[in-house]
Amino acid sequence: MFKSHQSTLLGISLVVCRNSKGQYLTILENGNQGWWLPGGLVDPPETFENAAIRETKEEASIDVVLKGILRVENSLKAEQNHLRVRVVYYAEPVNESQIPKQKPDKETQQARWVDYKDLPSYSKNGPGWRGKELLEWSQYIENGGVIMPLSFFSQEATNPTIDQAFYKEDLPLIKQK
Repeated sequence: MFKSHQSTLLGISLVVCRNSKGQYLTILENGNQGWWLPGGLVDPPETFENAAIRETKEEASIDVVLKGILRVENSLKAEQNHLRVRVVYYAEPVNESQIPKQKPDKETQQARWVDYKDLPSYSKNGPGWRGKELLEWSQYIENGGVIMPLSFFSQEATNPTIDQAFYKEDLPLIKQK
């Protein structure tokens, strides 16, 4: 059982960002951890949404607009009095001509746009994948998976809204082709 004075809560925002060419944003983590998707800890008092936007800018040098939510996850480690909540966002770049990070810094080594069909091959490049989230979520999106509205994960005590979920063919960048 949790002891309230010793329990910790970690909020994490992850971003699956897709451009109009069907490319996904990936970052090369520091410390030879591998390729992954932008994301990180929520720094209170910021919101999960603000953390997602900030982390993508810091790790990939790309400004994004959040379009929806792919999933809200939680894990409980009772032996450590630790609860973790991850929100996985779907995003699109604000400006498709913005160049991803090219020079390493304290956040990441670099960032790239990678064609959906080429994502699996990154497991063979250098350090490989840190985790399979980008592979799994890109496949989910490309196969027409549902994307929940941002209102799906709302601030407590806000008025409920009924926004519609949408699918890949409804995405604004897809319609521009």
